This record gives sequence, C-alpha cells and structure tokens, in this order.
Amino acid sequence: MRIYISMLFLATALSSFSQEVFLEGGLTTSNFEFTNSNGQELENLNSVTKGYLSVGFSHEIFTEGLNVSVGASHNSYGSVGSDDVLGTFFEYDVDYLGINLGFDYELFTFYDFTPFLKVNASYEFLLQGTQRLNNQVFDLKGVEEFDDAGIFFRGGLGVSYPISEKSTIYVLYTYGQSLDLEDTSPNSNEKLKIYMNNIGIGFTLSLPPKKEKEIEEEIEIEE
Repeated sequence: MRIYISMLFLATALSSFSQEVFLEGGLTTSNFEFTNSNGQELENLNSVTKGYLSVGFSHEIFTEGLNVSVGASHNSYGSVGSDDVLGTFFEYDVDYLGINLGFDYELFTFYDFTPFLKVNASYEFLLQGTQRLNNQVFDLKGVEEFDDAGIFFRGGLGVSYPISEKSTIYVLYTYGQSLDLEDTSPNSNEKLKIYMNNIGIGFTLSLPPKKEKEIEEEIEIEE
C-alpha cells in the first residue's frame, strides 16, 4: 500500500510540469528463463499471472500524436515448475519497482477511437521476492540474478477513447522481456531472463500547463 501511495504522490507532483497524467493497471503473465553455469536451461517452468500498476505523466514532442512519458511502476512476476525425476516443486514470486521511459504514437482517429503504438524501457529494482522449494521458502534478497537491477523492454498496441474533454480511457497490450540478469560472482555464469505479456486499462487526465507568471511567483517564494 505504501508503494501505491508513493507512486500516486509522484504522479501528482510531476503533473505540474506535464500535459497529461496517467494511471494504468492490469495483469502480467510472466515466465522465467534460467541458464546455469554450464549453459543449460531449467526446464518445466510455467507462466504465472500477476498484476502491475503504473503512474506518470506524458507530453507531446516534435510532432502531433507523438508523446513521451516518464513514470514509475510496481511489477509482479512469477514462475512455477517441477522436476519429476527429483520429485521437487518450485515457485518464484517477485516484485520490482520500475522507473519508466516510454514513447507512444497515435495512428489515426475513427469515431473517437484512437489506436496507438507504444514502446517502453524500464530500469527495475527488486522490492521483495521468494522461492518456494517443496515446503521450504527462501528469501531472494541478495541472490544475484534477482537482486541485480535490470533493464526491461516492452512494446505493443493500445486504443484510447475520450470520456470527457480532459480525460480518456484506454486499453493496452504489450509484450516484453528483460535483458540478462546475471550472477556476477566469480566462477558463475548463471543468467535469468524474464518474459512477460501485459494487458491493462488506463486513464489519462489533461492538465493545463502553468503560466509563466505562476512559475516566476513560485521561484520568488522559494528564494
């Protein structure tokens, strides 16, 4: 809950410098790809569906319909699997905090519906994570592959629709993956890659930019 409150506070603070503030949430279906020091992949891993929440602001740049966005996100990923030979069951559950930079481009408008393309890059930090092995649970804090901050890329397609003069609602699908999260300790070549499919719904609110006089008055007060 504290994370969500902090993210909403960030969006409110940044709104003073933006044209649009957005709030987006939805489902993430993710899976892990492990590679051990011998280059072998851990098999029998299956995807898990969890949630995500993102807030931030966007601003039109260069040309009409092209927007840049900056924000923060809370992303939950997971994966489950088993080994029939060893008779083991394993489950991973992790939460990451992301700092996001994205671009979207509006393609056209048809009966007020506007499809758009979106690409996004995020730098994400582990908030918490656990590994369950049969009846034992292990904390993933300090485990190199998970605790190492990683870069994630996403891209997809969405459709927006105005619900008032200053607000819109949109749905969005994106596919993404992380760059290799590596164990950098000596004599270890273990790697982890996370794949995800996101589907969500979001709301945007257009805000008038501050007038030059208001900004000057604020600077004078601070001085």
